[in-house]
Amino acid sequence: MKKYLIAMMLLAVTTLGCSENVELIVQPSYYDPYPLAFYNAFWEQKIPDITFKITNPMGRPITVKITSEYVGISNPAVSTLVIPPKETLIVNQTIPLILEKIKEIRSKTKICLHYKVEYRNGDDWKTWCEQTVMVDVYPLDVMVWVLNCKDGRRINMQDYIAVFVTPNDRSVQELLAKAKKYAPNRELKGARGKVLPQIEAIYKALKYEYNVSYVNTPFTYGRDVVQRVRLPAESLKLKAMNCVDGAVLFASAIEALGFRPFIVLLPDHAFVAWIDPNDEMMYALETTLINSSFMDALNRGLNELNENWKNLTDDSPWNGYLVDVKACRDVGIVPLPLD
Repeated sequence: MKKYLIAMMLLAVTTLGCSENVELIVQPSYYDPYPLAFYNAFWEQKIPDITFKITNPMGRPITVKITSEYVGISNPAVSTLVIPPKETLIVNQTIPLILEKIKEIRSKTKICLHYKVEYRNGDDWKTWCEQTVMVDVYPLDVMVWVLNCKDGRRINMQDYIAVFVTPNDRSVQELLAKAKKYAPNRELKGARGKVLPQIEAIYKALKYEYNVSYVNTPFTYGRDVVQRVRLPAESLKLKAMNCVDGAVLFASAIEALGFRPFIVLLPDHAFVAWIDPNDEMMYALETTLINSSFMDALNRGLNELNENWKNLTDDSPWNGYLVDVKACRDVGIVPLPLD
């Protein structure tokens, strides 16, 4: 499990002089586009929204204050520091977004990133540089699989599908409650019971209690590879899911039971897998076969897992990729906030 950093676009600000004979070299960098679905994970991981490289070429220390914000959807981030003479400091800022505001964003759009660098002049602060730039943002229900850098690099973001896995969602808990009807002794024992009968109970609840069906929704492509992902609550409400939605829904229920789910990603497909703690084996389920029998879906999932195992475990994430949800949680890729 790797902790991936975000592609950043560099913007250099030239050195300027002023009446107080202060000089600074300020180089901010930030990522564009901003995947709003990842913001809670970025905060947990302390991945900055904007980074400033500030050089003090002068022979005396300078006190600076840096402020940055996404206008209209965040509170400002503020840093105050002293830059020693002839030194360069790196300042990282994570901008606190306002959940109620970003929930209002329904499609890819542009927002203003505003930043300002000030320096102390006696008892006053003087502005050294101030800039507003436009950056793209994707709404909370969009998964950005890949970020393409301007230098040609492709940043793998596939682990972040785990933000859509929401085991504590009320709708997931309601699903588990209904699944008890199909479980041995009408109980879901989690880690204290056998895994397969509990997964089958979830499968049958989706099939018979929710009447969920498979809907083929294609990937969308642009500068970045993105796809809209339904959270479990939406899939259950609409009684529809594509392959990614189904994998997210089952992974949410499996994690809620205390097991270790995986999301199996192929170039044009996704399904769910899990580790059975009783035999340490990995099992898989083809969630698009929700209208077939559980054994058909299980056998298809196992066959797909075996057929693609080499691609899933080689050095290239683009041939196939296993998202270990527990490993994602361990490095701070937490679920989307639901409230």
